Amino acid sequence: MSWNATSVETAIGELGQTEHIQLSTALGRLQKESRAIRIAVFLGLFVLTAWLDLIVDHDLSLFALYLIPTLYSAWYLGSRWAYGSCLVGGAVWVIHDWPGWHSYHHVLIPFGNLAGKLAVLTVIVAIVNVLKNVLEDQYEADRRLVVREFEIASEVQRRLLPSQLPDYPGLDLGFIYHPAHHLGGDYYDFIPLGPGRIAIAVADVSGKGLPGALLMATLQSLVRTNFAAREGRLARFAQEVSERLYEQTANERYVTLFFAILDLSSLTLHYVNAGHNPPLFFRQWTLLTRRSSAEVLDKGGPPLGMFPATQYVCGHTLLQEGDVLVLYTDGVLDALNMKQEEFGVERLRDVIRSSRFLTATEICQSVVSRLDTFTAGSSQWDDITLVVVKVKADSGDSSTTEPLSAELYDHEP
Repeated sequence: MSWNATSVETAIGELGQTEHIQLSTALGRLQKESRAIRIAVFLGLFVLTAWLDLIVDHDLSLFALYLIPTLYSAWYLGSRWAYGSCLVGGAVWVIHDWPGWHSYHHVLIPFGNLAGKLAVLTVIVAIVNVLKNVLEDQYEADRRLVVREFEIASEVQRRLLPSQLPDYPGLDLGFIYHPAHHLGGDYYDFIPLGPGRIAIAVADVSGKGLPGALLMATLQSLVRTNFAAREGRLARFAQEVSERLYEQTANERYVTLFFAILDLSSLTLHYVNAGHNPPLFFRQWTLLTRRSSAEVLDKGGPPLGMFPATQYVCGHTLLQEGDVLVLYTDGVLDALNMKQEEFGVERLRDVIRSSRFLTATEICQSVVSRLDTFTAGSSQWDDITLVVVKVKADSGDSSTTEPLSAELYDHEP
């Protein structure tokens, strides 16, 4: 018996909570509707209330029903509409009590009763307005606090990402980073590994907002502090970062990452691609044609943090003067125009081809200009990150250190 009573109470409580959530959702949606729709709803409520008041038995008072349109107008339309609702309600009561309106007649209109009703409604409207102002002030204070906290978090995140490009003779670097909101989920980095070696990373974390930003910060810390990457053991590096992310994040969280080390002494690019969009790799000779290189930099493995134990492989390729490497995230290709068309990889290729003689920074600016033209009038819904690497003529003579052996990259576990 006790168990049944408890079960019934629990079911009633859950039902009440569900109804409360649904009512709150409906009221919240109504608040977001246009003013014309809110006025139409008010007029419908008032006309329905007045109609019921006029057709029911004269001795039955429906005064309490007038609270519905009055409170509605006070909350959704403002105090002027609420006080106006009181006055119009008083006019309905005068018509209701006017001699000859009913089958029996009153010699005198009960003005005292009318004044009492108006006084009650006016006091209720005043109380609701005070409560509404207090709640709005509290909401505005909370909103400002949240905005300020997001601004601080955004500033911290921006400091985690490089704002200046490292200077490497023979290497021209450029980047753009446009988060869709205060906090972004994209990650890019330039990590100097010595006079003749530099690591470049571009990643896209799952999720947006604060969860995505926290995961990005975790990834940045893991990438920066991983010794395997500094030793050039990229497969081991990807495996270790993936294991740490799997341990520290929820199962549905993962990261796609392209991580490369440029050895300027040997003009060799060693990389690991963990489920990321393969970069666009333009050889100098292919830039002169309508074709991009058939070489796809996709060796690696699945996204980081997706599985408890994953093996990765490392790829490498030789660079030549004039080669252009373009790293990007989904926000570039998935940018939509007013027709809901995606920017796509072909448009990105066309921009790179047409601006191949420019510097890396100017190539990035060309992409941004083309994106802005393509998406004119559409809002940005995903982070946009682009990194351009261009090999210059003097790159082969820039290093004063011995290059790492290619065997270290190719034969790691």
